[in-house]
Amino acid sequence: MTRKKHTGLVILLVMSFFSLRAQQVSIEADKLPVRDIFEKVHETYHINFLYTEGMLERAKPVTIYAKNISLKQFMMTVSKEQPFDYTIKDSTIIIRYRQINQSPSKATININMYSQANLIIDGRITSMDGNPIQRATVVVKGEETKGTITDAKGFFYLNGVRPGSMLLISYLGYTPRLVRAASEHLGTIILTEQTKTLDSLVITNGYQDIDPRRLTSAITTVKAKDILVPGMFTIDQALEGRIPGLFVLNNSGEVGAAPKVRIRGTSTILGNQEPVWVVDGVVVNDPVNIDPSTMNDLDFVNRLGNAISGLNPYDIEQIDVLKDASATALYGVKAANGVIVITTKKGHSGPMNVHFTSSGTYSRRPRYTDNDVNMMNSKQRIAYSKELIDKKLEYPDIINYVGYEGAIYDLYSGAIDYDAFSKEVERLETVNTDWFNLITRDALSTQNTISLSGGNNQTSYMGSFGYSNQTGTIKMDRVSSYTAFLKIDSKLSQKLDWEVNFRGNVDKRNYVANDVDALNYAYNTSRAIPAYNEDGSLYYYRKYGSYNYYNFNILNEIKNSRDITNSSGFTLTNTLNYKISRSFKGLFLFSYTLNNTDEEVSHNENTFYAANLRQSDYGVTPPATLTTLPFGGELNSNIQRNYSYLARAQFDYTNNFGSGYKHVWTTTFGSEISSNKINGQSMVQRGYLPDRGKTFAAIDPTVYPAYAAWELEQNLNQISDKLDNLLSGYVSTSYTYNRKYTINANTRTDFSNKFGSRSNEKFLPTWSVSGRWDIGQDLFQHSKAVNMLAFRGSYGFQGNMLDNETPELIIQQGSIDPIMGEYYSHIKYYPNPNLKWEKTGQFNGALDFSLFGNKINGSFTYYYKKTTNAFVNKTVSDINGLENYVVNSGTITNQGVEIELSFTPVNSALSGGKKLVWRIDPQIGQAINSLLSKKSKNTASENNNTYQNYLDGTEIVDRQSINSFYSYQFNGLSHDKGIPTFKNDDSSEASLLATKDVDGVYQYVMRPSGNRVPTIQGGLSNYLQYKSFSLSINLSYSFGSKVRLFKLYENQGGTSRSYSTGVPLPEQNLNTIFLQRWEKPGDETTTNVPAVLNRTDYDATITHWSTGQPYNYALNVWQMYDNSDIRVASGNFVKIKSFSLFYKMPDAFCKRAGMKDLSLSFSGTNIYTFASDKLHGQDPEQNGFSGTIQLSPRPTFSFGIDATF
Repeated sequence: MTRKKHTGLVILLVMSFFSLRAQQVSIEADKLPVRDIFEKVHETYHINFLYTEGMLERAKPVTIYAKNISLKQFMMTVSKEQPFDYTIKDSTIIIRYRQINQSPSKATININMYSQANLIIDGRITSMDGNPIQRATVVVKGEETKGTITDAKGFFYLNGVRPGSMLLISYLGYTPRLVRAASEHLGTIILTEQTKTLDSLVITNGYQDIDPRRLTSAITTVKAKDILVPGMFTIDQALEGRIPGLFVLNNSGEVGAAPKVRIRGTSTILGNQEPVWVVDGVVVNDPVNIDPSTMNDLDFVNRLGNAISGLNPYDIEQIDVLKDASATALYGVKAANGVIVITTKKGHSGPMNVHFTSSGTYSRRPRYTDNDVNMMNSKQRIAYSKELIDKKLEYPDIINYVGYEGAIYDLYSGAIDYDAFSKEVERLETVNTDWFNLITRDALSTQNTISLSGGNNQTSYMGSFGYSNQTGTIKMDRVSSYTAFLKIDSKLSQKLDWEVNFRGNVDKRNYVANDVDALNYAYNTSRAIPAYNEDGSLYYYRKYGSYNYYNFNILNEIKNSRDITNSSGFTLTNTLNYKISRSFKGLFLFSYTLNNTDEEVSHNENTFYAANLRQSDYGVTPPATLTTLPFGGELNSNIQRNYSYLARAQFDYTNNFGSGYKHVWTTTFGSEISSNKINGQSMVQRGYLPDRGKTFAAIDPTVYPAYAAWELEQNLNQISDKLDNLLSGYVSTSYTYNRKYTINANTRTDFSNKFGSRSNEKFLPTWSVSGRWDIGQDLFQHSKAVNMLAFRGSYGFQGNMLDNETPELIIQQGSIDPIMGEYYSHIKYYPNPNLKWEKTGQFNGALDFSLFGNKINGSFTYYYKKTTNAFVNKTVSDINGLENYVVNSGTITNQGVEIELSFTPVNSALSGGKKLVWRIDPQIGQAINSLLSKKSKNTASENNNTYQNYLDGTEIVDRQSINSFYSYQFNGLSHDKGIPTFKNDDSSEASLLATKDVDGVYQYVMRPSGNRVPTIQGGLSNYLQYKSFSLSINLSYSFGSKVRLFKLYENQGGTSRSYSTGVPLPEQNLNTIFLQRWEKPGDETTTNVPAVLNRTDYDATITHWSTGQPYNYALNVWQMYDNSDIRVASGNFVKIKSFSLFYKMPDAFCKRAGMKDLSLSFSGTNIYTFASDKLHGQDPEQNGFSGTIQLSPRPTFSFGIDATF
């Protein structure tokens, strides 16, 4: 063995499973130096020795012949008549100078002879709960090159320490301590957990654990326990306002609906804009494969859940959000939109702990008294209808005769006399049907988790079982979930560790079918219409369908129109860690995942939906030649099976070298192969009889020809089969000098069967370089004010490719053509051989700091991302067999500033005071994106745009942010009739508009209104603890977005006067803003609400003058009014996102109750939102773009219990 002589410490460390005192030793030596004997025993039996070089210089050679003697006998023989003594302690033998009894003068000579002024210090570092702290740092203050770290049991040994020296003991997440070296044995030293600082967490990127003091990337880390609040059922609900640069968009408050998540803006137009989710180092996929265009749609409500919907949030230990190219480079092409890494909990050494968490959550339903429900009551609605009829305004030819209109129809037709009419009107004015009470409910949900953890030095375990029952505020909506989790860590040998990780879940999602649109009905239905007859039976009114009037009652539709999804899945991961040498180790991981999702959307035979297909009311014989549903209802089934696996081999090299270990070099390299296979089937079956054992009626196609034609020509079952294979290789290396300077480089290359780019670009490397300068260690080492100051910088490239693009023509073989009787095929994917990678380059610069005894911590970050060769759709002639073609002609930029701060004004708990802690954590993230270029210069117009694309924010416009939307320019109401007018909207503009392309026309008559996605999002957390009480209040805020107000003229979009006039339909309720409508000339100066027009005037407005022109830009003035700038409001808001009050029961009470710990909590979420007055109470997270009103995030209040046994 090669040896280096040091005046300091020589440590020979190798792990051993056996107690040293019980170790048997066999050795033969003839007058060998003691040092050589120790090294021989170390190499043979892996025994550790601790001594200084000078200590053995005066030791006499030893002759020993021994076989299977105890270690104690061996040491007694070797140390006999030697100038040293020994101590056997755990896994180390400590060599010390022997104390000699002699005269004072001789003792002095002896001290000088053996340099016994220096001590060998030993001790043990633990946390406040007695658990050992491994890898804590112990250094001699003022001699930072002299130090060591603690072992797995918390013990440390340090040689060459002058008596009276101060030892600085530190570990991430704990308050450093100074301990005087007054003697050799310091005993147990307890570190107290410190308040959160930027360097107080161990960071993981899914491939590596990173010391925050060597972090060069943009990674934000939070503990799940710090952000979870009872009443939150998935972890993504807890991330809003907690991570700078991470934007959470809640487009629905439906139970189980997954929010949309964006990290640092939008880097792709056609690709998936969601980040990658990683759990315990394995990428997890969404349970159902949804097209990126659907996922990116801001109005799409994802009821099926996302990748982590089946993960119990109480099984999560930590969340790391990877934001820049350096942080995400190891994930390759998947990570262009960022990565969210979740680390689950693991077991610990010690007795078994049983932990039980339970909460009950109350969710408040919408009410007419809420600020965002400004709808007329019965009396107001009847008065409005009466005024319309008194003014002799005409109704559509086809209407539902209900409410006041139904009563007057009965009067005019002679069905009732005037007295009966008057009584009916009086009754209608007092009906005030509470549709919100009938359709929604105050809901009570429960969430329960029980976990067990424990272990010993060889094996530790963590297991849990969870059950949650989320009751939706829309009646019949419910999501129930069962979760199971098990993680076992076992030390198979001194070099080999094994971890097995199992996660499983079973979910059932029960919703009202989407087409029923229950909440929209509650908002927009007249309260003068009853839900029940006087005898308590359901009240049905005649509603016009596709061909005729049929009976309709919303409560019947809710009960008999269901969307039920049953899903289950599991992930099993095995990880082997092999310690090849002290510096080199290998990791071998294999993970397998299976997800099953079965969705059934059903409409029973007694629904309006079924009556419309049947062309007759329930119980009435349908016309045989016309009906497409002679019997029963309809069942739409979607089945999907998702199988995936990941195999990874990784090697890690770490070498600390040089004087005082100033140099640290780490390298990680590996390769992985993954596969994701999706099998699916969708079908529609009619004649469904769920009440008769879920059977189907036998339908004779010869008797019902319309049904036979539907079955033959339209009802084609679809089977999907998708396979994605990926082979990857990656390397990461970093170097740190003197704990001050760190540089890092990462690269990965991927090869996949799905890449559609040119053949020579099938391999795409992603790479990054980054660095860190610890300014505090360099320039402020002795500053009392600066605890930490560091600069981080990174630059790198990421790539992206669409799954459905291919260099080859893909033909999908179809079935038999019903007319020709021949097999047919169609083009599935058009060849796109010249499509290149979408590339994103990103720069990141950050300044991290901790000041004034860690009372002020924070980070300021600036980033700039530029995506080139962005995918955009180009319109081509349909003679090619398709209308749109994907090309590389876009350039997108994203840039912003992120601020993360933490203030701790008071923390007397560390100084033994009254245990008062007050912490404030403000967060802010900004993302401003812009499309710099999308057009090919040789085309005048390359997109088949419609004005609706501009209005709903889906059109991509040069120099505008993605998701920017346009609005018509409102120019007031006309003086004589109160009709809306708009700038640049006149037939006299026809000649000018004819000279412009369609984009030029739209941008001339409309103006940008803003962005649907906020540019700034963040939060402000306040934490206050006093003795056993703790209170947390969390605000979230969002700035920079605009929203459309709910539409007022949704039914004025038709072109036939049989369906639309200026008069609202009888069953419609109206916003109270109509009470402020224009009624006489001059009102246009005080109101912007249009008048109600007579038939003649309305007919002149129903069709826009540009209809039929190539540059047609509107349907009519009513559609223009709903989409004008007067109906746009600021989406800025500040929300009391959550609060939680915890009380920790006294230890004496817990002991009497047989518990280790017990806490009670009361909490709430979505408490109140401060927003623009122009919204008139409409929630800023709701919007009027789609015409369908979604449920806003509901206020919830929870009571919880947290017990440990």
